[in-house]
Amino acid sequence: MKRKPANTRSFPGRLTLEEWLARPLRARTDLIRRAQCDLLGSFRFCANKPCRRERTCCGDDPGACGWRLWCLKKVKPKTLRNEWSRLEGLKSM
Repeated sequence: MKRKPANTRSFPGRLTLEEWLARPLRARTDLIRRAQCDLLGSFRFCANKPCRRERTCCGDDPGACGWRLWCLKKVKPKTLRNEWSRLEGLKSM
């Protein structure tokens, strides 16, 4: 059985911990917002056609995509809320 390498890429943008900490705060926040948009599928409601085509957040402002999704009156499952909270916790690193 193979062991996982110590430098797992478990941070948004498939970054390692060292790569994550080397990024400036603004870049990390942008990656967190894009991961949250992808997690909740906000690309479906995006006005940006490349986002819908790629099925991921490709726009200049991922916060706007996420905000549109939160404004919808949908109920988010507990697992998605937990993952959203985990991604929010990365902002404090």
